[in-house]
Amino acid sequence: MAGIRFEFDPRCVGEVMRSRKVRDGLKAEADRIAPVARSIARSEVSDEFADSIKVVEETRPRGRPTAAVVADRDDAADQEHGTSSTPRRRVLGRAAHTRIDGLT
Repeated sequence: MAGIRFEFDPRCVGEVMRSRKVRDGLKAEADRIAPVARSIARSEVSDEFADSIKVVEETRPRGRPTAAVVADRDDAADQEHGTSSTPRRRVLGRAAHTRIDGLT
């Protein structure tokens, strides 16, 4: 019996990555992470910080689509990574890791 032979053509990767299915999948994953991040932010930072968390879709310069969960505040980096006066909380990182670990 003859097997099926598949040869991968790397030239198609860009087209696949730009497809609507891939974009929708990226957005869906970010949409699952965002409420977890908002919940962590409400319990550990503030309601205002939680309200600043949103999903942003963009296309990188070389055409790769992304969907990211971001906090749109001046102190977002301080809350995520910490400073000498702000404890490191990793709100976004922990929310994303919760999804990776399959807990939500």
